[in-house]
Amino acid sequence: MTMTETPSRSPPQTKTAFKVVPATVADADAIADISGDSFLDDSHTLLKAIWKGKDFHREGSKERFVSALSNPRFDILVARKGLEGEGEVIGFIMAVRHEYPNPDPEVEAARIAARDALTKRTENDLLPSPPAPIQASEGQVLTVKELEETTSGAMSHYCGLLMPRGAQCRVIYGCSVAPSYQGQGVGSALMKWVTDHADQDQVYSWVSSSMGAKGAYAKAGYVEVGRLELRLDDYAQGIKWKQEDGSEKEWGTYFWPYMRRDPK
Repeated sequence: MTMTETPSRSPPQTKTAFKVVPATVADADAIADISGDSFLDDSHTLLKAIWKGKDFHREGSKERFVSALSNPRFDILVARKGLEGEGEVIGFIMAVRHEYPNPDPEVEAARIAARDALTKRTENDLLPSPPAPIQASEGQVLTVKELEETTSGAMSHYCGLLMPRGAQCRVIYGCSVAPSYQGQGVGSALMKWVTDHADQDQVYSWVSSSMGAKGAYAKAGYVEVGRLELRLDDYAQGIKWKQEDGSEKEWGTYFWPYMRRDPK
């Protein structure tokens, strides 16, 4: 459930007119392509692609979209090029409503208790750290398997803290903009749809962001409340990051910020 809006490599000089509308099943391929293209420079995704295949992220995005489309708690919006007609999809966002609306009295009581316990947080009021990364035993080499187990453990940790039973919130599951349209306010407009509805419903929202998308979410009012940080070279089995010019470099450190926004 990692999200990103990567910085544009060469932002266009003029802004493109677009509209934000509900997605349809016909948008599956476009959403998969945008998601895949948005992660072309993401070191974590590129490292995993060495073993999982170059299209693993693209294919996974399509599967998640098709599954979410049948879930009534999901809101999936796309940005379409142009103000009229069925224009090209240039961005999307997926968000789910957690624990609401729910008329069950017991669940509602638990929700109120959870809401009262989840006070507003700032960057100086962080959630407890996630479990320590899995360590290699003697003679063992860490692989992408241990990387995925560590990131999944952090996700479970923060899910339990950010949305305990009864807590009402919106969770952003994905937000990407086609690289050639980044820097034109598309991502901001998609995020605004979610934050406006969260404000209307008076619920907080949160996201497990990619490293490259932290600035975009911060601009939308999200504050980092937790983080997982790993040295990717520990899981690369000696393989270096190949660059376009043929050179190689280390994968370096990658972090996953967990970010929350309270309603206005």
